[in-house]
Amino acid sequence: MVIRLKLFITMFAAIVLFLITHHSAEAENPIKPSQSRVTYTLKDANGVAYKVYFAGVREKKGYASYDKWPYVWAGANEGDLIYKGNYTLYTHKVGTSYIKKSRFYFKDYELNSTRKMVHVYPSKYKGQPDILAVAETDHSNLEIAQWYYMKDGVLTKMIDVGYTKRAKRIAINKFQIAGYDNSTGSWHFSDLVFNPKKNKYSTVNVKPKNPSQVIKNWPKHWQ
Repeated sequence: MVIRLKLFITMFAAIVLFLITHHSAEAENPIKPSQSRVTYTLKDANGVAYKVYFAGVREKKGYASYDKWPYVWAGANEGDLIYKGNYTLYTHKVGTSYIKKSRFYFKDYELNSTRKMVHVYPSKYKGQPDILAVAETDHSNLEIAQWYYMKDGVLTKMIDVGYTKRAKRIAINKFQIAGYDNSTGSWHFSDLVFNPKKNKYSTVNVKPKNPSQVIKNWPKHWQ
């Protein structure tokens, strides 16, 4: 009986300590996961997983219409779900309690949730990190995105990239984007080659033999 009582007291003390520690860690976090408007899991080049939160303040919500905000334009079709606010990116290593605030802040950012303006490119290659994109519509044929990835436990900006077609994977740490030129009615293609260890990239213009066929078969590699 004495042994069982001691065991019960030990287990009870351990549970209480866990709850206190867990509550303390949550209290110190800058946000709660439930506050995030968009949440993804990003793996770094070594396969270590992190939750990434896109959380905002002073947020408002609406459905795009011709009569009131949010208005229909190149960045929103009628009925699209739109949020607008001041957003920050946060990271949370899976298996830990602490959420870290990054230095990446988006003031008066308009998030078209229907179009998934904040999206990810999951890696299909060993040694290539997942990539997070925070995009904005520039005009009818151009979207501009900031790309991020996890490097040494820190959310790191990779590149600003503009395109008409969101990127497709073509090899390890290599992507291709396509842009449409209204003035000439032609497509232009570029390959992005990325070195995640050094956070460096290079771009190469490419000319496929049959651009229209390439566009017709363009895959959706983002989520």
